[in-house]
Amino acid sequence: MATPNDYRAIARKTDRPMWIWAGCALASVLLLFGVGIVVAITVLNQDDEPEAELPATWPSRSGQALRPVTMPTGEMVAALTDETAAQVLCQAIPEQRWEEILGGRTLREAGQSCHAVTAQLDVSAQMAPALPDDTSRGLPTRTTVAGKLAVIATNEDGTSLSVELVEVAPHNGASPVLHVSIRGRTVKSPETEKKARSLTEALIAGAMPPGPKLPKIGENGEIPLEKTAPGPIKDKPLPVISWLLCGELGRALGDPADMAKPTFFAGCELNGVTADYSELSTAVAPTTTVAGLPAQVDGRGVVVQLTGDPAGQTLKFKGTGDLVALAEKMVPPLLGR
Repeated sequence: MATPNDYRAIARKTDRPMWIWAGCALASVLLLFGVGIVVAITVLNQDDEPEAELPATWPSRSGQALRPVTMPTGEMVAALTDETAAQVLCQAIPEQRWEEILGGRTLREAGQSCHAVTAQLDVSAQMAPALPDDTSRGLPTRTTVAGKLAVIATNEDGTSLSVELVEVAPHNGASPVLHVSIRGRTVKSPETEKKARSLTEALIAGAMPPGPKLPKIGENGEIPLEKTAPGPIKDKPLPVISWLLCGELGRALGDPADMAKPTFFAGCELNGVTADYSELSTAVAPTTTVAGLPAQVDGRGVVVQLTGDPAGQTLKFKGTGDLVALAEKMVPPLLGR
């Protein structure tokens, strides 16, 4: 006959699996609950845009800090060198206006274009030779901005907007089209078309206050001669540089500048001697100095290096006579010395 101790032993044997199953069930519930939390967090994170920040280093490696620059008037913004145009566009409206339009703190730098960034947007503005036939965002749609002919293209990545500031585009030697591009720096781009239009209108107003029209350009790039007060060529529109070169040629040669032949491309010829300014040039291989600057003198003429970059800005002199002596006279006033 079984005793009470026998029954308790049997109960202990049958109870043991029930506790194990209960523990397993509890562990399963906790595991499923944890998986649910992970899935929920993952889904929520997919809906959030990644946190974007302004660059830690500015200007960027390829950019240049903003510097004081003379602002153009009238149509002359279409006749600036690339770097000067970039500086002008970056400073055509105040920093506060940039931030109002783009919706946040804005960093700007110059280069081949005016480049600006916010935490969410990447923006470029530059002068171009003509309206685009197509863009990276597809075929543009014709529209108007500030009463001027424009084309616009928008997709999920951003907006490209080009406006013809001078009606004679493509103008021989000029860059009469303002091109503005805005794209998002985050996965989901903010609405960019409205910002592109607002920024473009503001830049046009800032860079084109009332002033002179571009000079009429002939088939070979020639423009009418205009007498201009002596001064430095830095940041001047190309035709103005040409007129300054003509004035200095006349003074250096001792001849009336009335017979000088300026071109739109920052050049002038007088009595068989030509003086030309170039923003970018074939690298200078210095053989001497002119007005204290590195210069290359050979059978083709004299090339004076104006900056520390041998392939940067130069003044070139070609023709008859003592070109080195001519350059020594002309270079200092053209550099504002």
